[in-house]
Amino acid sequence: MRTPHSLEGAEGGSPAPFRPPRGGRGGRGVRGGRGGRGAFAWPTRPNACQTTSPNPPSPTPQTPPPPLGKLVQTLETKDLKDLSQTFTDSATIQHVETITSYNWADKKGAESTILVPGKPPLWAPPKTPPQLSQDNGYYFRDKNAARYPKHPIEPAVVACLATDASLAAKVDIVACGSTLGNLLRLVRGQDRTFRMLVEKVSNTVFLVRRENSPTELIPDVRGYGHTFPEAYTTWEPEVKGSASHQRLLRYSFAGLSLIIRAEADGYLKESDPTKSANIDHPSFGLDNQGVSLDGLASALSDVSVSPLVGKLSTTVQVTAGGNAVDQRQVFELKTRTILTKLTKDHLDEELPRLWVSQIPNFILAFHTRGLFESEDIQIKNVRADIDKWEKDHAADLACLAALVRRILEVVSASEEGKLELCCTEVGRLEVREQLPGTADVLSPEVRARWEEASDLPLDVLCDGENDNSEVHGQAIEESLKEDNGLVWNDNFDKDYTGCSDACGYCGRCTY
Repeated sequence: MRTPHSLEGAEGGSPAPFRPPRGGRGGRGVRGGRGGRGAFAWPTRPNACQTTSPNPPSPTPQTPPPPLGKLVQTLETKDLKDLSQTFTDSATIQHVETITSYNWADKKGAESTILVPGKPPLWAPPKTPPQLSQDNGYYFRDKNAARYPKHPIEPAVVACLATDASLAAKVDIVACGSTLGNLLRLVRGQDRTFRMLVEKVSNTVFLVRRENSPTELIPDVRGYGHTFPEAYTTWEPEVKGSASHQRLLRYSFAGLSLIIRAEADGYLKESDPTKSANIDHPSFGLDNQGVSLDGLASALSDVSVSPLVGKLSTTVQVTAGGNAVDQRQVFELKTRTILTKLTKDHLDEELPRLWVSQIPNFILAFHTRGLFESEDIQIKNVRADIDKWEKDHAADLACLAALVRRILEVVSASEEGKLELCCTEVGRLEVREQLPGTADVLSPEVRARWEEASDLPLDVLCDGENDNSEVHGQAIEESLKEDNGLVWNDNFDKDYTGCSDACGYCGRCTY
């Protein structure tokens, strides 16, 4: 059964020299992406809602896409109809579980840190609506790639392994909201170009978003998708100075076990703390394993993940910090102009993304020239809307299941277990070889750890008496001595105002 949800209630050119942002409300770090999501941001003008961060990485303007490898085969959605019939009943998301989460945090001394489990920013609207300025800054397309260029998915993998080593033996696919969302858009016939790397590690296939450059900027950012969350949410003391909150979900879909990394814009505080005390659904893996925060800190004490700041060659430390937040409290946030309040169904546009990320709350804030009146901020639990969308799009989801199965077959049959997927036209997916020099999805050290955990019997991995075994408790190490080249892609239109990290800043979202 799907996890129950009961919480009620609930948007260029050559860069100038950077000016580090100043400290602000509630110790908030600079938020990323449209509606508080997406790219890491360094404003051109400091304001009272932004905090200091050390040595911002140099951004890269739009760059040419990396060259394509040899075409292996082409998958067309129209050819998936027969296979999709197999998944008519099983192409639903079930058994949703939050494995763990983490915050990207910035520290003084040119060191970036991942806090596990971290904590999303708290919804904390001001008593009097402030007049907000429009977004004004540099925003990366993919903050995970910007912070960890060579292996963007690896921090998520390290956090999962540190929380529950048995996961490696029980997962078919590791992806993010962007990669799974792109495949969903493909089968739905939407015009969206994308590229992603596909690699099989042991029994698991990884789908990794590919950008032209990890530090490529989003051009022409407009609107209030960054200044609004800065004013209406806050990082609490235990995660003060965070830049974003990433969540790792595990769920089943069409007979497959998936881990999905998705960013959360924030969370709604339970008015009744006892409401979440008697919940019959899976909780964080560290709770299931009986691992305390101190134990997690010990497990992560030697973990170093990757570079972000300065020359993209310094250490990112992984440490214990923050508190687990129930998935039912998490929300997605979008800002839109008041002119569209009665003329456009904004929720309908977001439901596919909310389905992928299983975020049950949606905050839609309408503004009149930067002023967000309280009556124009809608907070809604959309669990029922997501479920209805899933039922209404059963045929599309069955086609998605068929496509994912075909991708697994193709990469498993490839000689090196590594391919690239490219979509340049509606309904057509090119499967190509990866060119030499394309980075692996995981570093050698973390790959070895994943393979080791994948090969162990499940009864050993899942035995509570083995929680302190070498496999579960030993520190995961990662090499930071190699250069982090630019690996990552897409062709974009001009207006990114309505976009977010979930759509990969497609330039086609309406505002």
